[in-house]
Amino acid sequence: MEGRPLDARHGEGRSGAAGFVGRHEQVRRLREALRAGRSVVVVRGEAGTGTSRLVHEVLGEREFAEWTQLRGTFPDSADPVPLEAVTAALAGLPYRPGLAERLPPSTGVLGLVVPELADRLPPSPAAAAEPTVRRGLLPRAVRTLLASLGDTVLVLEEVHRADPATLQLLDHLTDTLPTGLRLIVTEDAAPGLPVLGIRVPRGVRCEEIHVRPWTPQETEEFVRRWPGRHPRGHTDELRELAALVHELSGGLPGTAASLLEDADERLRAGGAESSLDGALLAAVREAGVPGRAARELARRCAPLSDDARRIVAAAAVLDRPASVDVLADLAECPPERAEAAVDACVRRSVLRAEGPRLSFRHPLDRRAALARVPGLLTARLSLRAARSLHRTGDGPLPLVDLARLYTAAGRVREGLRCLVAAADRAATTGDYATATSLYTRAIAEDPRPAGRVRTAAKLARTAQLARAGEQVVTAVRTVLDEDSPPARLRGEIRLHLSVVLRNQSGGALDSLEEVARAIPDLEASDPQTAARAMAVAAIPSIQGWPVDRHRHWLDRGEVLADQVTDPVARAAIAANRATALMLVGDPRAWCAAEALSGPAGSAMEAAHHARGWTNLAHASSALGYGTRARDFLDRAVAGLADTSSPYLEGLVQTARLVLAWHAGRWDGLHASADRTTRLYQEIPDLTAEAMLVRGLTSLHVLGDVPRARQDLAEAARTSCYDTGFILTASAAATARVHLEALRPVQACEAVEEVLRRIERTQGWVWAGEVLPVAVEALRGSGRTARARRLVADFAAGSAHGDAPAAQAALTVCRALLAEAADRPDEAVDLLADAETRWRLLGRPLDAARAAEARGRCLLGLHGETAAPDIQEVVEAYQQLGARWDVARCRRLLRRHAIVTTHRRGRLGYGDRLSPREEEVARLVVLGRANRDIAESLVLSTRTVEHHVARIMRKQNASSRTDIALPDGQEAAPPPGTAPPRDIGDRMRPVAGDDALRRRAMT
Repeated sequence: MEGRPLDARHGEGRSGAAGFVGRHEQVRRLREALRAGRSVVVVRGEAGTGTSRLVHEVLGEREFAEWTQLRGTFPDSADPVPLEAVTAALAGLPYRPGLAERLPPSTGVLGLVVPELADRLPPSPAAAAEPTVRRGLLPRAVRTLLASLGDTVLVLEEVHRADPATLQLLDHLTDTLPTGLRLIVTEDAAPGLPVLGIRVPRGVRCEEIHVRPWTPQETEEFVRRWPGRHPRGHTDELRELAALVHELSGGLPGTAASLLEDADERLRAGGAESSLDGALLAAVREAGVPGRAARELARRCAPLSDDARRIVAAAAVLDRPASVDVLADLAECPPERAEAAVDACVRRSVLRAEGPRLSFRHPLDRRAALARVPGLLTARLSLRAARSLHRTGDGPLPLVDLARLYTAAGRVREGLRCLVAAADRAATTGDYATATSLYTRAIAEDPRPAGRVRTAAKLARTAQLARAGEQVVTAVRTVLDEDSPPARLRGEIRLHLSVVLRNQSGGALDSLEEVARAIPDLEASDPQTAARAMAVAAIPSIQGWPVDRHRHWLDRGEVLADQVTDPVARAAIAANRATALMLVGDPRAWCAAEALSGPAGSAMEAAHHARGWTNLAHASSALGYGTRARDFLDRAVAGLADTSSPYLEGLVQTARLVLAWHAGRWDGLHASADRTTRLYQEIPDLTAEAMLVRGLTSLHVLGDVPRARQDLAEAARTSCYDTGFILTASAAATARVHLEALRPVQACEAVEEVLRRIERTQGWVWAGEVLPVAVEALRGSGRTARARRLVADFAAGSAHGDAPAAQAALTVCRALLAEAADRPDEAVDLLADAETRWRLLGRPLDAARAAEARGRCLLGLHGETAAPDIQEVVEAYQQLGARWDVARCRRLLRRHAIVTTHRRGRLGYGDRLSPREEEVARLVVLGRANRDIAESLVLSTRTVEHHVARIMRKQNASSRTDIALPDGQEAAPPPGTAPPRDIGDRMRPVAGDDALRRRAMT
């Protein structure tokens, strides 16, 4: 390529290795303008957005390699040399033999201005020694030279810095633009800067291209490509890292690169060859201002006047958008000089003007500017800024900013008072996430034990309704252990901490032991709160105490209920009592639920009502009352309309997922569960429930057994205070995978831990999800006696509970035991009853499972004539979109030597993939091994091998890595997509195993 060589700022180094991200539309428009012939292209973008990189990337394409490319940059100087950028560009002109003979004598004047061209041009005219003559000849000489070069691109960067002589030259050049010339100028288009006008005559194409900062998605793509990160980084950590980089850099590519380079260098100094996203994330969080970003800001600030520098210091200390008058007042800059100082800051891209207010372009610039302010000046400016905010506030006081400013000024108590007041205001308005964060900060910054105790009580109370991570638990426990709160406050703090531990950050036993320690303190000092603590202790869990101990606390709380007069406490107790009763299937739960229907007098009271409704939705769904659960959920959503509680919003989301799962509404369910899993990853039980639904849909809808098993295991591991669904459903699904793979012993192992928990807690009302498959597993491994004992305990433990799902599951268990005792007729009748029960409860998957078990019994009794019963089950699974279950039923038919055929004969697919081959190809593309594919599609490994071989033959693939899906198909099918249906198929027997094997292989 002709022209000047690349320099580092055009993409070399590690940021260049990350590739050119985004800008697809801008690249297209620039490329089309260059192809169109003579043209003027103005590329506008704020400093650092990558205007130069855009031009460089396009001109580096092979299509333009033979063109003459000349590049010059206008200097960042208060007293620039006239025509410097143009002369620098012409100095890079490659040698052209015979050029002088083709040019008129007047072009020789360029040799006086560009010495590098003197020996390649005609001799300079004698008259050109006169400056006036030289200035008159120069524009025409430049135009003539450029016209002689053929296809040429002249790039002039930072044209907003152009001197008057260059602007006159550009006007002359564009008036009569040579045929083969494309003029590209880049211009800083920061908000608040005027746009430079360039005259373009008729017939010349003019393209204005705006380059804006990266979007968050483009920043994520840049981070994903970063050569320093480990290629197998975690997706959630990658997203968090990208979001942080985007926030700190403002989406400016160069600043984003400097952040990652700085983090990379420190990690490599510690011996890391490549960095996992978590390590990069921590390094970016802990980093100050990268050296490159600090030097860049210093370069932009260097020419500023003293007034402008004081304005920058004031803006850095204030750290919020402010008007010129406010900044001038803080900087003690006279108003008549402030406008000029601010204008200089905007022109130098130190500050950005957004309407009447000014701010830094991104947090790193602000940090770099603040680092340049001496400590004593920072304290003085901070105090002035705090007082200014008190005087000029046009709305609610910015308490968080005031807290920061007072603390920086050395007024720690005033800063803490503002910080706690800001948290109180956030809690009052229902913004519990912000309140929790601010209270945690206040505890960390408060040097007084009494102040920390008061704030810890507020933090523990508010954190129940927010996303409370380990830092919240650590802060509260530190206060309990080190600051000796009085008994009443100690009991209250422990009570609220127990709720946080139960819902979000700990485990069931941790939570229960914490509330048990709280009750003695509270009984002696505050019976109302003691009653509330007992209501918390009454909520059972499969991971907690025996159910009778929870009932004990429920009964003890009833004794104190009349002493509770505080409306918020009454709302909390009512929500907990209704939840506890519903979880154990106590018929009194329905009356207790109605106690939440009264009007709420405050945001906290409304939040507790909403919490109660969401808890009731979860509990009643597990009991089998799907319609009532949806009604509870609607009430919860209505109650949350005027509040902001991430935890309660998450409870609603996960309840929707579970209800959709039970009701068979699976369209888009996998994607929704995936989003919810990522959105609430800091809250273990919300994450666990969403991950469970994601695992169940991976298994049944996608037929992806390895991914399903991973999610199911992680959901069980993550759950902290499971009230009967997560652990049981996860164990049941895992056991079913083992049973279908003919591994009954492993199936028993999958359910054994959950069975032990149920036996220990006596929570038999929660056993409906797991016990039917546990009976199958125990029967398959020769432990029928253990299965009978479990079913008897299940029957006794759930007999007095209002739990129709448990009764339907008990009917299935009894049918399975009858089948094991060789009483198939009894089993068929019981399974028909169970199917009816499940359908009445709106549980289509459970109903289909009961019908499948009944069909299995009928196959054993009647052979081929029972095949239509199984086909009806297949159709039911297909309507649900249960791909894995369809495959299991068809395998059941094959085991009984029955396969499906088409009435019009076997379909011929030619070179196209059959539906089954498409399923296999999809899993191959996902990287699954043959054994995993066989498990997912319920086939033998040998059958999968034959499918893979046929796919490779049809696609002329040399290896399985070359296998591709047909056009328009994705590797992961949309959740809820039903497996391919066999239209018009019928059943027929196949004689002998050999014939069955031949049929399966074809």
